[in-house]
Parts: sequence; C-alpha cells; structure tokens
Amino acid sequence: MRTVVIAGCGTEARTVADEVVRQGGRAVLLCKEPSGIADRPNGRMEVKASSLIAVRGAPGRMTAVTEDGDVECSSVIVADEPASVALMPWTTPLRSLPEGRGPRGTVVLDLRGGPDRRGRAHALEAAIEMLAYGTKVVVLVDEVLAYGHDELLYRQAQQAGALFIRPLAVEREGQRMDVMDSISGAIISIFPDMVVSETAVNQPCTDRGSVSMGPLSTYRRGVLRLRANLLEDELRTEARAAAAIALRPPAEMPRPAMVDEGKCSACLTCVRICPFRAAYMNADGKARIDGDRCMACGKCAAACAGKAIALPGSTDTDLDARIVAAMEGE
Repeated sequence: MRTVVIAGCGTEARTVADEVVRQGGRAVLLCKEPSGIADRPNGRMEVKASSLIAVRGAPGRMTAVTEDGDVECSSVIVADEPASVALMPWTTPLRSLPEGRGPRGTVVLDLRGGPDRRGRAHALEAAIEMLAYGTKVVVLVDEVLAYGHDELLYRQAQQAGALFIRPLAVEREGQRMDVMDSISGAIISIFPDMVVSETAVNQPCTDRGSVSMGPLSTYRRGVLRLRANLLEDELRTEARAAAAIALRPPAEMPRPAMVDEGKCSACLTCVRICPFRAAYMNADGKARIDGDRCMACGKCAAACAGKAIALPGSTDTDLDARIVAAMEGE
C-alpha cells in the first residue's frame, strides 16, 4: 500500500486525504491542530500534530521530514498551507526582484514555465543590471520562445555573461542545486546566494489554482501542491487528480486527458492554463490534448466549464476499479 503525506489542516487537505484513502492508499495528514479529524479505521489514515519541514528522495521512495521525525512515503501533497513549508527558504518571488545592484555572489533565475512575457522581461532586465555589478547569473529556461524586444533582452543578457541552461532535472541538497543540462547531459552544481522563481514556496498562497507542477515540484519531483480557495466541484476534481498522481507508480506513464469535442465550446481555457503546453486547438476549432506532453495533472479537467475534458483514472468507474484492485491486494 502506497503512503502519501498531506501537509495542511483545511478543507483541501482533508478532502485530498479522504481521496487518497478512497483510491486505496494510506494517508498521513500533518496538521498542527488536528482537533476534529479522526483517524480512519485499519490504519488507512493517520493524523499527526506536526508540520512538514523538508522532503528528501525521489517519487516512490521519499522521506517527509516533520517536527516529530521522518515519514517514509511515495509522494507528498501540500494543501492550502505552502507558507509553512520551508523547502526553499532562500527563494525570492519574481515580483520581488531587487532593483539596482542586487545580491553579491550567484543568482539563479528560474524562468521555466511560469512567468509571462512581462515577467521574463523584468527578470532579464534585472539580470543585466546585476551582471553589470559583478553578480553571477544563471538562467533556467524550458525553451527560448523570443522575438522582437524579448530576443534582444535574451541576447543582451547572454552577452553580459548570463549562463542559460535548459535543465532536464533540478535537485537540491542543502544550499547546492544540481542541474542536469538537457543538451550535454552534464550535471552542473550551483551554490546560489538567491533563487528567483515565479512564486516562492515560502510565500502565502491565497489565489485560486490547481494541482500542477508548480514551485514545490519544480525543485523536488513527487511533491504536489493543492492551492486554496477552490470551488467545491473544482476541489473534488483536483483532489482526485492529486491522489491519482500521488499513488501512481513512478515508472507508470501518465494517461493523458481526453476531450469530448461535442462538449467543447472552444473557450481556450485549457490552452491558456496547461502548465505543459499539451492543450491546443485543432483545425476544427476544438481542443485537443497532446499525449506526449500531457502529465495528467488534472488542471484542464478541473477548469473546463463545459466538462468536456476527462482525466482517465479519475472517473468514478476507473477509481472504483483501482480501489477494488488495491483492496484485493491487501
């Protein structure tokens, strides 16, 4: 039976913990004030009056470091309280980039996925200023999709001495970041004095969002984030998606989301919010999901107003089959 650690005390944390149990897993709920939360029978849910401090290991073989000791688990879900998780206490949010000289030493700008064009431009302009004052700057990017003014900024930053890396993976050990370069395959060790990303994990998160490969899992695979202030139907859908991902064996390929073109209204919501650029519009003006890119995070399924997108593995039929199989294996 796979164990999932859930950090949080709110409705989101309790909902996803119930969903983990429903799908045949074991949930360990970390909550500083667990009053009113009862342990489930037969050990399928355990409640600890503790907080998450850090996460070590790889998906399937992870260790959640808590105030009361280590918990071995397959995945970690941080629900509605990312401000309490100090996985990267030295991270600075992109919007708080210092103007002028900036810090001495080395700065890592993580521009993968999250920032929009304005955010990237702001980060690159700040990088050029910091480089002028002797700061070493490393920029992590998915791919450079630049044109016009953007292309000029990338070129200026590179000419000023910024090191651009397209990483296959990023791991953190203490103050060291190990970045695997996607071109050479080499592992580059960086000891940054500051890491700048779209959203720092030690900042409160009160905006609506969804299960995604967000700031937490960017640096530690196997850590999912379920944000606060979700509507009831969104929460149910995303809790199912989070539990399905957390309980999935690491070697198992995700089953991509599927679109019912008859229900698709071509609103482009899925295209705008997909963190993996898997959603696109076909020649008929209907949404499609690129199965090679889709990571089955459930974000599009939760956001689709017309319920045109389904996530295999999170439907009632599939989930019931998963639960029966898990119970038979006990």
